[in-house]
Amino acid sequence: MAAEFPQMEIYVLTRSRCREKIERALGELEMRNLRFLFYDIPKWTTYPNEMKSRWGEQINYLLWQILARRFVRRLHKEIHFDVVHHLTFNQYRTPSPGFCIDIPFVMGPIGGAEKISPALWQDLEPHTLRKERFRRRGTDLPIFGWMTRRCKNRKLILCSSRENLQALKTYTSATCRVEELAAIGYDEKDFEIAGGPRTKEQFTLIYAGKAFDWKGLHIFLRAFGHAFDMEERRQMLIYLVGIRFEDEQRKVKAWAEELGLAEQIRLVPFVPRNELLELEATCNLQVYPAFRDSGSMSVLEGCALACPTVCLDADGQDIFDDDIVLKVKIGATYEQTVENFAERLKWAYENREQLPQIGENARRWVAQHLTWRSKVQRFVSYYHELTGDSASLS
Repeated sequence: MAAEFPQMEIYVLTRSRCREKIERALGELEMRNLRFLFYDIPKWTTYPNEMKSRWGEQINYLLWQILARRFVRRLHKEIHFDVVHHLTFNQYRTPSPGFCIDIPFVMGPIGGAEKISPALWQDLEPHTLRKERFRRRGTDLPIFGWMTRRCKNRKLILCSSRENLQALKTYTSATCRVEELAAIGYDEKDFEIAGGPRTKEQFTLIYAGKAFDWKGLHIFLRAFGHAFDMEERRQMLIYLVGIRFEDEQRKVKAWAEELGLAEQIRLVPFVPRNELLELEATCNLQVYPAFRDSGSMSVLEGCALACPTVCLDADGQDIFDDDIVLKVKIGATYEQTVENFAERLKWAYENREQLPQIGENARRWVAQHLTWRSKVQRFVSYYHELTGDSASLS
């Protein structure tokens, strides 16, 4: 969308993996001020089968950032960029080329400093728990501080949540400032969905996502089982969308059997996105129980569809006002959090006549604050501020 501003000349640097699709889309857009540049790291440095490895994609991305620096410097000598903006991989640990080029630099919105409450650790698998302990130590934050001080160019670090802002502001420099800006956004045209009427006879809930431990699906199902008796459950249905792998499905089915919820759960391994949005538009309630997040597209999509959302009041969810989503306080213990979650679900069920108004308030709020158009206008304002250009954004 930034290319829709006539005074902008946009160059996008990426890998050539999707070059054919990108160039085909560019031909359809016919935007003369939007160009894509491609750089690939040498094959001998590439981690093989990156998508099948827990760390393969991260390693290749890290190498790409390091090795692309010389390529970007060479491009800058030819093109003379005014601003470098690093958008991808929403975390502060990336050693972006933008730190090493002597022109104004924008990074983010980024996350990575969000933490999971110890009250929820019992649901974490060993590798997630090791990662969480590393995040809590924050030993890599001084490295971020070193990167911000290494070059004297003006820098703006956009933080995806309040938690990230608090963590990173200590490690900035005289030429670097931090500001909070959500990492997510949406195009209103994608959400012009009529959907069906939200059911009155049956109370329907939807969860869209994987069954990762930190996504909180287990605690949601436990809270649901705690909240409702058998008679209430007969009037309820839970859609679990996006749990595609057999091992995850077996795990979720075992939870459902253990909690006596097998009759209420409908596993939907995959649906196209437009069908997912249509389904969500007919549900009474969306549930997003992630233990942490740098900014939840799932919550945003629910809000855009006027589907009220229940989520944990966890790091990263502070970008949503408390009166547009139903937040669950994390208790001092796991059991207390389950109880708090159950109380929220029970309230939503017993006060379902209030849910449409909550959903409509959410729809209006995100339309005002989180559309891509409004976010791009913020980006363009930052660019002009950093370069001392007061040109109009219209």
